[in-house]
Amino acid sequence: MKNESKETCSCGCSCGKKFLALSFTALISAGIAFGACHWCCCGTKAMVIDFDRVQQEARVYRSIIEAQKGYEEKIQAQLNLDGGRLQQEEKDLIEQKGKLSETEFKKKAVALQKKAVELDQKYRGQVQRVVIATQMAAKEARLKVEGVLNQVAERAGAGVVVYKASAPYTGDKCDLTDRFIEALNKSVKPVAYPDPEKIQPVVQGK
Repeated sequence: MKNESKETCSCGCSCGKKFLALSFTALISAGIAFGACHWCCCGTKAMVIDFDRVQQEARVYRSIIEAQKGYEEKIQAQLNLDGGRLQQEEKDLIEQKGKLSETEFKKKAVALQKKAVELDQKYRGQVQRVVIATQMAAKEARLKVEGVLNQVAERAGAGVVVYKASAPYTGDKCDLTDRFIEALNKSVKPVAYPDPEKIQPVVQGK
């Protein structure tokens, strides 16, 4: 997710400040932006963080990912069972085609199609609940993470923190990733992952 805005620097150049977010949460606050002018003309000390590593190694985010994965696997397992039963019903109906009247066969086929649609809607709703639960957990984590990131950046004397993937080259001395992950694991406990079953999914069109 990227939000962009044009802003004029004190040096007179114009750059697009970009705010970085992890794939499943808005992690970076407005004070953690990057732009080419910061590197070359504003004299601000810029350092980098590998947020892909943060997502994988920081306990607060790893717990969210693991919780989401657990619910997704549970949903997929049940979907496989229900889908298998529906496929068997379809196979049985095809085998009965010659024994049923055309009207009866069409009636059963329509009923089977209705079950398929209902099954699809059921699992789409469950997946949507998991997505919302992840967003809720990530939002709660973000409030804690931003404070730690600001502290780590301040201690390192960084005026700007840059997403490592956006920097063409950075030395090890400019990398805050290890310090940031260590600080997160020490000071930020995993947040509670909401029960997806208690979440009301968004109804399209309303």
